Amino acid sequence: MADIQTDHAEQRPFHFGCSTDIFPLEELSALKQRGHVMEALAAGTIPPTTGEHEHFLQVDREETEPVTIDERAWVRLKGRREFEREQESAPPPLPREDYGIIEWDKEKCWW
Repeated sequence: MADIQTDHAEQRPFHFGCSTDIFPLEELSALKQRGHVMEALAAGTIPPTTGEHEHFLQVDREETEPVTIDERAWVRLKGRREFEREQESAPPPLPREDYGIIEWDKEKCWW
C-alpha cells in the first residue's frame, strides 16, 4: 500500500480514534505510515489500483481473512474502535445490592 501517493498520505499523524495499547509494534507502525491510505480505501475516497488494494477491501468487508500486516492492523483497528464505541454507549453497571448482611470477617475478626 506504500505505492499510493495521494493527498491521503499526508504528513499529518494518523488519527486512530481509539486506544493503541493493544497494537503490536509492527501493526502500530503500519497504521502510522499507511493508515490514511487504508482509511481512504475503506471509505471509497480513493479507488483501488492494485490487487493488494482489492484484497484489502475484501478484508475490510469481511469477505476474506487478513494476510498482510496492514490488513491485520486494519481489522484490529476496526474491532477496537467498535469495542470502545460500545463501551461508551453501554449503561453504567448497577450498584451492588445491599441486603444488610454483615460479612463474618468484618463482625467476628479480631485482627
